Amino acid sequence: MDLSDARRQVTEINAFQAQSKYAHAIEITTPALFNRLEKSVGGSTSSSNQHLPVKKCLSLKIKCRELDDLDELSGLILEIEFPLDYPSGSTCQIHAINNGANAAGVGTKITTYLESFVGCECLELVLDWLSDNNSTCLQCNNDASSDTPGMVECYILRYNHLLAGPEHKKEKAMVDTAKKSKLQGGLLWGTPGIVVVVPPSTEEDAKEYAVDSREIGKRPDGVESMHLPESGMEEAGLGGVGQQK
Repeated sequence: MDLSDARRQVTEINAFQAQSKYAHAIEITTPALFNRLEKSVGGSTSSSNQHLPVKKCLSLKIKCRELDDLDELSGLILEIEFPLDYPSGSTCQIHAINNGANAAGVGTKITTYLESFVGCECLELVLDWLSDNNSTCLQCNNDASSDTPGMVECYILRYNHLLAGPEHKKEKAMVDTAKKSKLQGGLLWGTPGIVVVVPPSTEEDAKEYAVDSREIGKRPDGVESMHLPESGMEEAGLGGVGQQK
């Protein structure tokens, strides 16, 4: 992680926590990492090109019930992850939960909105989007409902670089790690490389595998929720770690 990105991430979070209207709405879910980064950027006099040995991503929650003028979103919680190259090279990753249920449609809408803001801090943009779409944003979750007959929620990890195949050291480590954790799904070698995580593996399993991948040296863009037809999973080899070219 570049020191300049770490400094901008810490500064962004501190700026929001310092505002009384956001103090109770924002919860840092990686407090130990945040404290470590805060100390690193606060005591550093080195060039902004310095690289910090950080592999885990900062993450936080925004609880809409604690925000003024968002009464229609009182049950909505946004789980936000800052990629290691955020904000200089990417935008934050959004996962939305409404009244305890996955609200994938909301997360997708916000993520799409943020795509044109690479290089910018995103928290204020996210809050502006919520304010502008307060009365309608939960409607966009209908298409992603987990109640869709014949569809199941899966999780996609995209690697925007080559995954060359299990005969290579890092790729073999990916397969071994997936088998060790009994991850259910499949890998698609190539560019981009793709990992599909299917039930009974969960979103948390997918996120843990994303962290493991980064430690191996293969970094996914994030974890994306997607509904896929249940009927084709067995035929596609998605019940263990199926490998496809």
